[in-house]
Amino acid sequence: MLRNKTTDIFANVVLPIVVGIVIYKFGTKWNLSNLFINYLPDGMWAYAFISSILIIWKRTFNYIWLATAFLIFILFETFQYFKIINGTADFKDVIIYFSFGLISLLTNKFYNNQNKHYE
Repeated sequence: MLRNKTTDIFANVVLPIVVGIVIYKFGTKWNLSNLFINYLPDGMWAYAFISSILIIWKRTFNYIWLATAFLIFILFETFQYFKIINGTADFKDVIIYFSFGLISLLTNKFYNNQNKHYE
């Protein structure tokens, strides 16, 4: 059970980012499916990003920041499409970002109940 902000940050921000990095770096060596290698790290990043916003706002929904985060998901791929930033634009990435962001939002109630007393 999560009991404080440190464990909340570790479980919902640090751990997903580390898992994403490990999959990105070693996925081909472990013969993981391209589906995992190409999309799971993006999903982990999106989950951690939305979770960090929720943690900053003490697990209450700040709709402006959450809407901004989801807009960033779209802009990131749009900027890649128009070659404003490096990368390969992929609509599937946007779906992954939204899906994992939604998972973070849906699990928020659980983590909010676990962490009622942290500052």
